Amino acid sequence: MDPKSGKPLRVFNPLAIWTDFALKSGGAMLDAAQAAVTRPRAKVAVIPTADAAPPKAAPAPLSKSARKARKNASSRARRRGR
Repeated sequence: MDPKSGKPLRVFNPLAIWTDFALKSGGAMLDAAQAAVTRPRAKVAVIPTADAAPPKAAPAPLSKSARKARKNASSRARRRGR
Protein backbone atom coordinates (compact mmCIF):
# COMPACT_ATOMS: atom_id res chain seq x y z
CA MET A 1 0.00 0.00 0.00
CA ASP A 2 1.22 3.46 -0.82
CA PRO A 3 2.11 5.27 2.44
CA LYS A 4 1.15 8.64 0.93
CA SER A 5 -2.44 7.65 0.09
CA GLY A 6 -3.78 8.74 3.49
CA LYS A 7 -5.99 5.67 3.86
CA PRO A 8 -5.38 3.48 6.91
CA LEU A 9 -4.26 -0.07 6.34
CA ARG A 10 -7.25 -2.44 6.60
CA VAL A 11 -6.34 -5.21 9.01
CA PHE A 12 -8.73 -7.76 10.52
CA ASN A 13 -8.89 -6.92 14.21
CA PRO A 14 -11.40 -8.95 16.26
CA LEU A 15 -11.00 -6.70 19.30
CA ALA A 16 -11.95 -3.61 17.30
CA ILE A 17 -14.95 -5.40 15.79
CA TRP A 18 -16.12 -6.60 19.22
CA THR A 19 -15.63 -3.15 20.76
CA ASP A 20 -17.62 -1.49 17.99
CA PHE A 21 -20.43 -4.04 18.42
CA ALA A 22 -20.46 -3.59 22.22
CA LEU A 23 -20.63 0.20 21.98
CA LYS A 24 -23.42 0.16 19.39
CA SER A 25 -25.52 -2.39 21.30
CA GLY A 26 -24.98 -0.50 24.56
CA GLY A 27 -26.14 2.71 22.92
CA ALA A 28 -29.22 0.95 21.56
CA MET A 29 -30.05 -0.40 25.04
CA LEU A 30 -29.71 3.06 26.57
CA ASP A 31 -31.97 4.56 23.88
CA ALA A 32 -34.59 1.87 24.51
CA ALA A 33 -34.44 2.41 28.28
CA GLN A 34 -34.83 6.16 27.85
CA ALA A 35 -37.81 5.69 25.54
CA ALA A 36 -39.45 3.32 28.04
CA VAL A 37 -39.02 5.80 30.89
CA THR A 38 -40.25 8.88 29.01
CA ARG A 39 -43.32 7.34 27.31
CA PRO A 40 -46.71 8.24 28.79
CA ARG A 41 -48.29 5.75 31.13
CA ALA A 42 -51.50 4.00 30.11
CA LYS A 43 -54.60 5.13 31.95
CA VAL A 44 -56.78 2.38 33.37
CA ALA A 45 -60.50 2.76 33.88
CA VAL A 46 -62.51 0.73 36.38
CA ILE A 47 -66.05 -0.33 35.44
CA PRO A 48 -68.46 -0.39 38.39
CA THR A 49 -69.87 -3.87 39.05
CA ALA A 50 -73.42 -2.64 38.40
CA ASP A 51 -72.47 -1.70 34.82
CA ALA A 52 -70.30 -4.75 34.13
CA ALA A 53 -71.45 -7.59 31.89
CA PRO A 54 -72.67 -10.71 33.69
CA PRO A 55 -70.11 -13.52 33.95
CA LYS A 56 -70.27 -16.21 31.28
CA ALA A 57 -71.47 -19.65 32.28
CA ALA A 58 -68.94 -22.47 32.04
CA PRO A 59 -69.53 -24.83 29.10
CA ALA A 60 -71.03 -28.20 29.93
CA PRO A 61 -68.46 -30.99 30.13
CA LEU A 62 -68.29 -33.31 27.12
CA SER A 63 -69.25 -36.92 27.40
CA LYS A 64 -66.61 -39.60 26.96
CA SER A 65 -67.80 -40.49 23.45
CA ALA A 66 -67.84 -36.81 22.40
CA ARG A 67 -64.26 -36.32 23.66
CA LYS A 68 -63.14 -39.42 21.76
CA ALA A 69 -64.85 -38.24 18.54
CA ARG A 70 -63.20 -34.82 18.82
CA LYS A 71 -59.79 -36.41 19.40
CA ASN A 72 -60.19 -38.71 16.39
CA ALA A 73 -61.28 -35.84 14.13
CA SER A 74 -58.30 -33.67 15.10
CA SER A 75 -55.92 -36.61 14.60
CA ARG A 76 -57.32 -37.26 11.11
CA ALA A 77 -57.01 -33.57 10.19
CA ARG A 78 -53.39 -33.52 11.42
CA ARG A 79 -52.52 -36.58 9.34
CA ARG A 80 -54.07 -34.99 6.26
CA GLY A 81 -52.08 -31.78 6.83
CA ARG A 82 -55.04 -29.50 7.59
